Amino acid sequence: MSTIHTRIKEARQAKSLSMEQLAALVGVSYQTIQQWENGKTAPKRQRLAKVADALGVTVEFLSLGTTPDENPDHAPIRLVDAKASAGKGQIVFSDDTTKILMFRRDWLAKNDAKPDQTVAFEVRGDSMTDLHIIDGAVVLANRRKTEPRSKRVYVLWIDGELFVKELIRREDAWWARSHNAAKADRYPDILIDDPAARIVGRAFWCGFGL
Repeated sequence: MSTIHTRIKEARQAKSLSMEQLAALVGVSYQTIQQWENGKTAPKRQRLAKVADALGVTVEFLSLGTTPDENPDHAPIRLVDAKASAGKGQIVFSDDTTKILMFRRDWLAKNDAKPDQTVAFEVRGDSMTDLHIIDGAVVLANRRKTEPRSKRVYVLWIDGELFVKELIRREDAWWARSHNAAKADRYPDILIDDPAARIVGRAFWCGFGL
C-alpha cells in the first residue's frame, strides 16, 4: 500500500539521492529522514513543501499520492530496479522503484492486469530475440498470474537469477526455454529443479526503442 512514507522513499530513490543527501537539502538530520521512511513520523505541512521541492514532486503527490495533472485514463506502473536476464547471469533484483511508466487503464483491464499487481522490468540479454524481447527492452509482468502454463512467457526467479523465458512442460517437469535460433547451442532449455524457484508474473507486453 502506498503511503506518504513509501512515496518519500520511492521519490528519493527515483532521484538517486541518499538519505544523507536529502537530509542536507531539506535541512534535517539523517535520522529524521529515516523515521519518515520507516513510518515512525511524517513531515509537517510546512516541511513537506521543502521535501517535495527537493524530490521534484508536488505536496499533493507526497501527501495524497496524486498529482494536479493526474490522468484518470492512465495508471502508473512501477519500473523496478531489476535486470530480467534474458540471457545468462548479470542479475540485480529488488523491489525499489526507479521510475513510473503510464499505461491506459482500459488496456490493462483488457489484459486482466491490475495496476498495483503489474510491474515493469528491464531485460538484459539476447536469448529471447526471436520473440522480439531484445536487450534493453521493458517487459510488463502480471504478478497475479503465477500459475504455470506451458508455452507462456513468464518472468522467473531461478537459482538466484531473474529470467524472461517461455515455460515448457516436458517429461513431467518444467523447463525454461529461450528463443534465439542463431544461438540455440548457447541457450539450452533450463530444467527448473530449484525448490526456491518461483514465477514472478506472466509477461504480457514488451516495448523497446527503435
